Amino acid sequence: MNLYTFGGSCAKISRMKLRSITKRMFVLGLLTVLGTTGATSVATAEPQQPPADVNATGLPRGGWEPVGPNSIGGLLAVSPAGLAMMQPGPPALWLSSDRGASWSARRGLPVDTSIQGFFADPVNPDRMLAVGNKPGYQIGEWQGLLLRTTDRGQTWETLREWYPDGAFGMATDPTGRVVVVQNLDSLSVSTDGGVNWNDVPRTWPREGIAAPVGALKLTMVGDDAYFTTVYPEYALWVVRGVSTKEPKAELVYRTNGEVNQVASDGKRFVVTVGPELHGSTDGGKTWTVLRREPGGQTLREPRFVGGRLYVSTYNDIDVSTDFGRTWTRKPVPAAGEGVSDMIELPAAPGKPATTLISALYRGVYEDGGKSGYRQIGVPGESIRDLVTSGNILRESVVAAGVQEIYNTPLPRGKIAAADRAWQSHPTDRLHEDARLSVSPGRPDVVWQVTRNGFALDVLRSGDGGRSWQFAAKAKEGLPRTIFAHPADPDRLLVSAFAPSGYVLYRSDNAGKTWEKLTTDIGFIAFAGDPWNANRVWGGDSGGLSRSDDGGRTWTHVSDEPVSSISVSRWGGGRVLAGGAGILLSEDNGRTFRRVLDGGDSREISRILPHPFDFRVRFASSSTGGGVLRSTDFGRTWSPMPGALPDARVLSLAISADGRYLFAGTAQSGAYRLTLY
Repeated sequence: MNLYTFGGSCAKISRMKLRSITKRMFVLGLLTVLGTTGATSVATAEPQQPPADVNATGLPRGGWEPVGPNSIGGLLAVSPAGLAMMQPGPPALWLSSDRGASWSARRGLPVDTSIQGFFADPVNPDRMLAVGNKPGYQIGEWQGLLLRTTDRGQTWETLREWYPDGAFGMATDPTGRVVVVQNLDSLSVSTDGGVNWNDVPRTWPREGIAAPVGALKLTMVGDDAYFTTVYPEYALWVVRGVSTKEPKAELVYRTNGEVNQVASDGKRFVVTVGPELHGSTDGGKTWTVLRREPGGQTLREPRFVGGRLYVSTYNDIDVSTDFGRTWTRKPVPAAGEGVSDMIELPAAPGKPATTLISALYRGVYEDGGKSGYRQIGVPGESIRDLVTSGNILRESVVAAGVQEIYNTPLPRGKIAAADRAWQSHPTDRLHEDARLSVSPGRPDVVWQVTRNGFALDVLRSGDGGRSWQFAAKAKEGLPRTIFAHPADPDRLLVSAFAPSGYVLYRSDNAGKTWEKLTTDIGFIAFAGDPWNANRVWGGDSGGLSRSDDGGRTWTHVSDEPVSSISVSRWGGGRVLAGGAGILLSEDNGRTFRRVLDGGDSREISRILPHPFDFRVRFASSSTGGGVLRSTDFGRTWSPMPGALPDARVLSLAISADGRYLFAGTAQSGAYRLTLY
């Protein structure tokens, strides 16, 4: 997992695809709810849990089912209990006892830490180690942590912290008793699994804020720790006898180029040097060029797996079975994503040994040789927005992740493993901070607003998210939300934050032309009157507002923080506003009363109407309250039956026929509940 290589007094960005791991350490777009004033409150009974054996409509339930997208990879390991994968950030441990067919998540790691190294005990399935790092309080300072679990990830304890030297990598002996952690100015060594430590001070050169950030910078061979250094001397060094009282550091290899990553099988060494792979069979005394990338691309991720030597670019993997004398090239599982980890999954009864390849932003793949790759990736994406598109005969689900858009035909009936591998769009652009909207007046069109550096783009899809076209390029401001009006699907509103303050873009011709409206409100939610294209409701942390001229002017209605709004399609003047709980108006927004109190698990992220039953509403909680349901026009609410693996629900969608409800979670993908 390469992030940045720092040198001198400024950061030197390593040559890699622009994918920000920092973005994945924060689930963006969650509303911070402040206060509970400004609305008339009424007492409500504490919601009762429905019977466990019925679904949302009172019929026998099948429960929430994972539907994907299987789109996340990470650091891989094999333990006696099965396969383990550490999602680097936000960190989560995923476990599988059936060779990746199904996964369960274990959380509890520090959410603001990016995991740099992971170890699973080959004998004790309950013991695992993880080394993590996060920025310090000043540039050039880092806070490192070594974490241990002795109950397969149920709980984690901190064995040691490093500040301001950080922790940028971990290597162990096969048992995990000897642990070596790479810091800014030392190598820290433990010979008892991480309890007691000896620090080997730096004698190798380092300048400024140069930090060894990135994978495969450190490896253990016997009692020696080999590591690559950074600015001003990119070289291979070794600390010999790390478990002895007097370990000694010495230079192993310096060449005309930057030695970046190192790997060893215990007898042979390889290092990457720009577009070349260099190898040694005598402990680093002599070196030869084993591979020179034909197109001059940087080689990365050298590994010895299953007796084979691998090295890759972001698009190809080179494999050698004779230590570099001959090579076979094949594509990576996900073009442009490269390789973030690779292991050999041992044979099991009826199952041969197989190579697993992890691509951090695409998932885990089984290498089937000539039959190609099979995705067994983890559904660890944060589904920040979720919509359905199309009609009952041809319907799709479209999801916005942290940096990607996913789409799939609406999953009906039994969900197969292939159904969880959604289409994504890794090569066209970075779909960052994206928001989605579909107008009921034109359900076959999905609108997307996405970040473009310090600007925003508006995109349109008329085929259920399979392809996207620009409707507006590089408009000023960072996107907050997009809205297609239900009464006029050609009318679009886009809220953004620009250097001059909040702005609102409006189009009345489906994105052909745009008008910039000034506003002092940073809208994060919109809803429209289904019968009046000029009436729009908007909400943000400052409250609820209404416009009667299509967004040009606004009237403040309530001071309650608002993150979701729902307006009844069937008359009755009902408006629901979700934030710290739920407010209901039954007189077209003139007055509101509280129908659901706020609280730690009552931060409402979405409110969604049933497409046919005008009595039914669904609401989601971003803070762990799961999904709620009302069957009396939003007056009372109760939890939906069935437990979601991740009860932090950021988004909701429902199929056109009202049969399937979809929940997008904070870090476990999307789930489906069959309503009838």
